[in-house]
Amino acid sequence: MTKQDTGPQEGQTEGDRTLWELVPVADYRLPEMPAAHAAQARWVSLKRLFAGPRHDNEAPARTEAALSRLPAQRLDALVASVNWGPGAKVLQRELAEGGSDDAVRFLIGPPRSGHVELLRRWATEQGAHWIEPPKYDDILEVGPAWLAGWPSDAHCWVLTRLEHCWLRHPAGLALVRELLDRALSGRLGHGVIGCDSWAWAYLRYVAPLPTPSALTLQAFDGKRLAALFRHLVAVEAPAQFHFCDAQTGKRVLTVDGEDNDDGSAELQSLAAHCRGNAGLARELWRARLRDEPKSEPGTDKDTADQDARPAADGHDDDKAVWVSAPAEEPALAADGEEEPALVLHALLLHNGLPGGRLAEVLPLPPFRVQGTLHRLAGAGLVAAAPTGHWHITAAGYPWARGLLQAQDLLLDDF
Repeated sequence: MTKQDTGPQEGQTEGDRTLWELVPVADYRLPEMPAAHAAQARWVSLKRLFAGPRHDNEAPARTEAALSRLPAQRLDALVASVNWGPGAKVLQRELAEGGSDDAVRFLIGPPRSGHVELLRRWATEQGAHWIEPPKYDDILEVGPAWLAGWPSDAHCWVLTRLEHCWLRHPAGLALVRELLDRALSGRLGHGVIGCDSWAWAYLRYVAPLPTPSALTLQAFDGKRLAALFRHLVAVEAPAQFHFCDAQTGKRVLTVDGEDNDDGSAELQSLAAHCRGNAGLARELWRARLRDEPKSEPGTDKDTADQDARPAADGHDDDKAVWVSAPAEEPALAADGEEEPALVLHALLLHNGLPGGRLAEVLPLPPFRVQGTLHRLAGAGLVAAAPTGHWHITAAGYPWARGLLQAQDLLLDDF
């Protein structure tokens, strides 16, 4: 049931502590979409609807065909893993300032935001006892036998995934209710509980949860995304190393230049699209980075290419990485959205489930659940992990959330 965490997550050796701001869940502030980008998005939708022709003055600085995806090693160097060390120090300061009256504190985060990795780093640095979530069969037992193995000698414990301690099933809430009752009363000692934002939204209706004292990472706007992405560059960048928009040729982000900007409208748009979720923004940013294949120097093709292509916003192309246009979001046809919405909602409430367990928490026969999963997977909205757990993809998450909002289903606070 329990184990010690093995070590800190790989990533940068330094970080900017100011990036990680922890606030009460109610103080989470969504970043605004730039007006120009909102208008452009509406215009693109209209053009798709009426299939209008593309005009010459809309020709991109670099076409998708002229660019190539980055090799994994280079991509990891340009967008490395997040160093959660500074965030762990911020969390420790918040917990210390909160006093010792609360036996347990909560850290909430939307999917892919990184709050689990943050808690993992904090647990390692503080020597906290790591609590593994129960197995699904343990959740459905009549008595909460899983709780019998709770460590009694740990000075502090951490449970990162409260969402994996319950099932939306007639027999799936007893354990989490008992767990929360014992934790909040102090019978389990001092600890920290992490929870996905969708499970938190549901559990607060069926279990006692101290919503006002729950913390979350504050939303990232374009300026803070720019700072984060600079920290994630794990290569020694030359002066004026920059990321350029493949459509316009304009600079999106400069790294280690004298004129470092505070974040472009493109990054503000990304922040708004991801609703301030830095982990999701990082994944979508990685997916959009491209390189331009270089011709052999001195060849006729090299000379012709240099003459034909516009410069990257007046900068040296050798120091540019190209940011492709956002991919068209995965989506389903408008008809028959009820069953996909139910499946997506269940996956979000439990932060992923195996196909068999998913059928247990839905009012649908198993064959309909499997059929819907394959339909969603074909559209790029969900994917199955090697463990058999189905999850919503990073690219599909914004559309899935919009669908659930349109279907008037319970949403998270993020």
